[in-house]
Amino acid sequence: MKIPSVFDKPVKPTPCSRTYWVLDGALLAGAYPGRPDPAEHQQRLQSLFDAGMRTFINLQEEGETNNSGKPFVRYDNGLRELAGGEFAHLRFPIPDGGTTTVDRMRSILDAIDVSLAADRPVYVHCFGGMGRTGTTVCCWLLRHGLTTSANVLDLLTQLRQADVQRASWKAPENASQEAFVLSWTG
Repeated sequence: MKIPSVFDKPVKPTPCSRTYWVLDGALLAGAYPGRPDPAEHQQRLQSLFDAGMRTFINLQEEGETNNSGKPFVRYDNGLRELAGGEFAHLRFPIPDGGTTTVDRMRSILDAIDVSLAADRPVYVHCFGGMGRTGTTVCCWLLRHGLTTSANVLDLLTQLRQADVQRASWKAPENASQEAFVLSWTG
């Protein structure tokens, strides 16, 4: 997939709750893709797979827990059952509420770009899909000149309207994540 030189607002419906398109059919962002309930877990993975997602960029730390202190259910095995070898699960851990290094963000963006260039749609996520994911989406949009630092946060807010459950929540979540985005030049 060729990355467009001009941003077109996504119009395609999202495949499941707590997600939003950055590029229709190619780059989807949002919350952790699994669920504690096994049936809901598999249904959500199936909807993402059916929407074409083949590369999963996981920004969560290994062993990260939810708000109740329970570890997240792994989802890569469920994807393996659905897709065989036709998917990639790439982990680039960033602490919840935190930022990463410039080099690590470049690696994340490179992984997204390589996958898109190979026509492998990408789902990028963290826990809630707002802080780490929002930061990554903003940096990706800036990297490709699809927005400017003057309007990138407003554009993210517009994109996140598709996540109707959390559309009004702040993304990125805090001042350090916003500062990282607004200083992004990579």
